[in-house]
Amino acid sequence: MGHKKVSLLIFQQISWTRTIFATLTSAFIAALIPYFASAGETKLVTASNFGLPGVIDLPTAKSFPDGELIVTQQLHKSLARSGISFQALPRVGVSFRYTGHGIGGGEAYGRVNHDRSFDAHISILDEGAYIPAISLGLRDFIGTGWYSSEYIVGTKSFRNFELTGGLGFGRLAGRDAFSNPLSVFSSRFDQRDGNAVGRGGTLGTINWFQGKASAFYGIQYHVSDKITISSEYTPDLMSLESSYLEVNSPWNFGASYQLNEYVKFSSQYLHGSQVSVTAHVSINPSRPPILGGKELAPVPMRRRAESTMPLQQNNIDAIRKVLATDRFEIQELKIDNISANIIITNTKFRSTSQAVGRVSSTIQRFTSNDIKFANISFMSHNLITGSYRVDLEKITEEQFNPVIKAQETRSILAIDIEALPAGENNQRLTWGLGPYITHRLFNPDLPLSLETGVEAEAGYQITPSLKISGAIRKSVLTNLIDNKRRSNSTLPRVHSDWPLYDIEGQSGYIKDLTISYVKNLAPGLYGRAQAGILEPFFAGIGGELLYKPAEWPIGVGLDIHRVRKRAYDMRFDLLDYETTVGHLSLYYDAGGMFDVEINAGRYLAGDWGATTTISRKFGSGWEVGGYATFTDVPFDTFGEGSFDKAIYVSVPIDWIISSPTRSKRRLALRPITRDGGANLFSARKLYRFIEDTQNAQFQREFGRLWR
Repeated sequence: MGHKKVSLLIFQQISWTRTIFATLTSAFIAALIPYFASAGETKLVTASNFGLPGVIDLPTAKSFPDGELIVTQQLHKSLARSGISFQALPRVGVSFRYTGHGIGGGEAYGRVNHDRSFDAHISILDEGAYIPAISLGLRDFIGTGWYSSEYIVGTKSFRNFELTGGLGFGRLAGRDAFSNPLSVFSSRFDQRDGNAVGRGGTLGTINWFQGKASAFYGIQYHVSDKITISSEYTPDLMSLESSYLEVNSPWNFGASYQLNEYVKFSSQYLHGSQVSVTAHVSINPSRPPILGGKELAPVPMRRRAESTMPLQQNNIDAIRKVLATDRFEIQELKIDNISANIIITNTKFRSTSQAVGRVSSTIQRFTSNDIKFANISFMSHNLITGSYRVDLEKITEEQFNPVIKAQETRSILAIDIEALPAGENNQRLTWGLGPYITHRLFNPDLPLSLETGVEAEAGYQITPSLKISGAIRKSVLTNLIDNKRRSNSTLPRVHSDWPLYDIEGQSGYIKDLTISYVKNLAPGLYGRAQAGILEPFFAGIGGELLYKPAEWPIGVGLDIHRVRKRAYDMRFDLLDYETTVGHLSLYYDAGGMFDVEINAGRYLAGDWGATTTISRKFGSGWEVGGYATFTDVPFDTFGEGSFDKAIYVSVPIDWIISSPTRSKRRLALRPITRDGGANLFSARKLYRFIEDTQNAQFQREFGRLWR
């Protein structure tokens, strides 16, 4: 109680009322001492327990650096909160949380309830010398409504002090609530409609910023770049937690320590009764752990001017030797009167731009002055996935005349090439043996379940386009079998039977065993067919077509499969359920901030609908995105979560180790696995095969061209 009296005395001496804090008037700013106002905004942005910019539990008006990704873990006696937040746009941050509430309950770890929720934080105004930063936000606007609330908040920095005040609505309109000031704009803000969230996972009732409002405020003092102390006054009455959480005070206090650029720890004293600890891990696609690349520099180009000694002959041996050093596998190399034509498999560089630069500089240096162009094609999955025409004279000028802007001269163009005759594949047999890890998330009885084991895979290239391949798995360590939940779906149980597959497959199972055919059918037209055990749950036959011209930002695909459900032991037996699935797909990627994919058609449970995927790709190779599937299955029939959705993060390993590698690691967070909108995982592979070598990705990573 002593701490509480001291904090109240400080605010009384400053003589700012809650109303002044909440409404963020310009009079408040004008009254400030010019000496402090001229100090400007602090660069520190602290994350709250909810994962977005905040004091402790309450928000601030700050925003994270663009692309910032933050993982949050908070723990105290009656709460375990895990979250992931992402600054999706310079002014828009989003967050997903999974929270276990209570003590002495019947769910995992004695929790009373487990809750999934999404938040959004939108920056309206940046902080200036005399004006605060202003933001608004939505909490739990997609979810169960447990934390359903909105806020308008302002933050102003004075040297090491950071003052925050705002208006809260919904759950944040508890203590000392007053009439909604937004009602001066419309009477609909006077009353707040009840929040009907159905089975969760949807927007629920749009009652944002409605009903009574309450003021909140907080102060932070940045002792140094590493240490911050905080205090806040929250209007949240914590009514939903009252059965297991003692609330003695509206004041929260905290201190945080920034261990390094990535990790921050904080401890708090909450509600006058509860000690809490929180950890934040922050990473950013533009902030790699190790600066600078470890790979060898590319071959330097030579001058091709008339005043220099011309090279009369092409040194094919040197080209092959240099490209082999960079681990390019040459499938074909031909030189005619004015062009060098090469087909390669890139086994080293994740960035297509970097690979194009390496091959271009090698050809430029070791071919004669008569060779004006290089046509570079990439082969992957037995397809020509992307081709580029390089003007050797223009790139020479760009190298030796820095004033020229390479992208304006169009020295490198994405092109379509004619389908090539089948050649010989010298490596017919491939195989591998290694560990695997799989996981299941968000089961209230077992929120995190993991399995690791051994996977063996092999493939045999029958012809350049025809291949047989397969993989088997055997678990070694697992808690997947501890799951006691069983499907209650009224739809055909195409995916919700996964607990039975997990249990019955413990003695070892066939992950997949297929014969597949892929081919470049025409310039920009790709084809693929497959048959066999397509994935752990389904076997069948089908195929797809994709039309994606080289310089088009748009691709169009069509796939169709006839499949049958596999037996739970995932060997060779099949069950009775059989169906046809297929989609018409639209892909859009112009090399900008976002790309979009829409798949419309029929799903495994026989439902019809569409899946929309939106992702943000970065020049460093990072990708952060999510998808949502809406079909003709009603939300109540779908069950918990209302519809299928997920968010995912794909991290390139070269970003971590600063050495060239094509490996990536992808983490998907799928709130619930049900049967509505269930996809055949092995369908629609063609776009995945080609997207990394397409023009959009080349333009996005253009800065890596000559690295």
